[in-house]
Amino acid sequence: MPIQAYQPIENIWVYLFVVGALISLATYTWQFRQMPGAKPQAFGQVCKGVWLLFLVLANVSTELPDKMLWIKLQSMAIALSPYFWFAFVLEISNQEKFIPAIIGRASLVVIGCLWVGIVFDLRDGLFYNNADLVLRLNSYLLCVITVALSVRWVIISVGLRRRQALWFTISGLFSLISILLNAVPGVQKFAPLPLGFLLAGLLITWGFYRWHVYNILTLAEKTAVLNMIDGLMVVDEEGYIVDMNPAAQRIFIGIPAMVGGKFEEVAAAWPVLNEIGDSPSLETLEATRDFSNECRFYQIRVILLKTTQGHMLGKTIIIKDITEQKRAHTKMVEQQKALSIMAERERLGRELHDGDGQSWSYINMQVEAARSMLDKKELVQADVLLKKLARVTQEMHVNIRESITGLQRSAVVEQGVWQTLEEYIQWFKQNYGIDTTLLISNEFAKGILLPTTEVQLLRIIQEALTNIRKYAGARLVKVIIRVNGSLADIRVEDDGCGFDLAVAAEKKGSFGLKIMQERAAEIGAEFHIQSKPGAGTNVILQVPLTAGVS
Repeated sequence: MPIQAYQPIENIWVYLFVVGALISLATYTWQFRQMPGAKPQAFGQVCKGVWLLFLVLANVSTELPDKMLWIKLQSMAIALSPYFWFAFVLEISNQEKFIPAIIGRASLVVIGCLWVGIVFDLRDGLFYNNADLVLRLNSYLLCVITVALSVRWVIISVGLRRRQALWFTISGLFSLISILLNAVPGVQKFAPLPLGFLLAGLLITWGFYRWHVYNILTLAEKTAVLNMIDGLMVVDEEGYIVDMNPAAQRIFIGIPAMVGGKFEEVAAAWPVLNEIGDSPSLETLEATRDFSNECRFYQIRVILLKTTQGHMLGKTIIIKDITEQKRAHTKMVEQQKALSIMAERERLGRELHDGDGQSWSYINMQVEAARSMLDKKELVQADVLLKKLARVTQEMHVNIRESITGLQRSAVVEQGVWQTLEEYIQWFKQNYGIDTTLLISNEFAKGILLPTTEVQLLRIIQEALTNIRKYAGARLVKVIIRVNGSLADIRVEDDGCGFDLAVAAEKKGSFGLKIMQERAAEIGAEFHIQSKPGAGTNVILQVPLTAGVS
């Protein structure tokens, strides 16, 4: 884009009209300044307008020094035009990595030096004559690089991006063609320079209006934000609300939240937002809002907006309505509770039926037998039978009392399951005279298992101790609860008589073992028993910690 020799121009009104049009187009384009390429394009439009204005002023000036002054100022505008075209194409085509940044910076340095020289040499003209060649070379080089970038942009693009690349490449070439035509004798009377500038400006500005952005991904992101069901609010570093999507506007009904307003006023109306600061430590928080007919639940997430250099620009607040999820979760928990209660009732019913429930039938039969012996005057046999019934009744009393105590202990959750277990073991030790020890590792004080899992473990341990009291004849019992890698390891060890596992498995009355197995399966635990006659018994439970942590 070389400096043109001064030539008189015709149709000055066309030049002035185009100057006004270019300034108007630059003003319109400036509203897209956040978009790629908008700023250099707006600056380029202004630069071309100034170029034409100085050309008109040089034409209407009557004194030679004044004409030279305007021509030199025009040269300064001409020097900047190819740079803005280069910056425009480089930015919208996203080819910054392809072109070293030193090229643009070096070009700016050359233009800046020439500007300084021209400013201090406006009247004498000595420096200007020598600078003309440098300006020509710099302009030609930038034009060649820009055209090459434009062609490469068209080649590497596909789909809509290729259409955009073709559109803006052809639009930019109109300015270069008009400059070349302006140097042709006889063509200048048709005003090719201003008309070329105007046509290029109109086409590029229409491109901004048509696509709004040069990258379809950015347009897709904006469309997604407008249509997303989650509320989105953007707050700048000064605490002003920059933007809100329609979902956020619905969430903030009744709260003074508007674009351009202060975020602190919104936080004052919804105090939970005061917890949102500029610290990245806050990831999410939950909040509620009471409307006229219902209470809604929200999950609020904050994303800090920073430049690549780490400078804070503001924050994005994403508000997700989780009311339905909360209701569904509450309903599911209630259903699980109901199912657990039903399962526990069924299990307790089987315990009573298979355990002491069978004893009532036995007692009834033996009472009838004792009455028959008394009727027959068989007093000795009746006395022996009644003593046996007294022992059975006492055993039933002990079992029922132990079951009631175990259920009462299981229901106490406020003080912690493991403390409840410790109190139960103390009660067990004092009532049955069996030396029972509880060993719990420190990890279990941190609640690494779900409460429902802990309660089931408590009931399994209680059942194991009941079996030891009834059948093992043990003097020493250890209950060990510890962490073994990714497992919670629970063991109940006794030094009793032990038993044969194969025989116990075939025995119909071994309902206690079956109940423990069912409880273990319900919480995803592995259940094992190690025992031999005369060698004591070990009841082993292993629960994966990942299954219990939520």
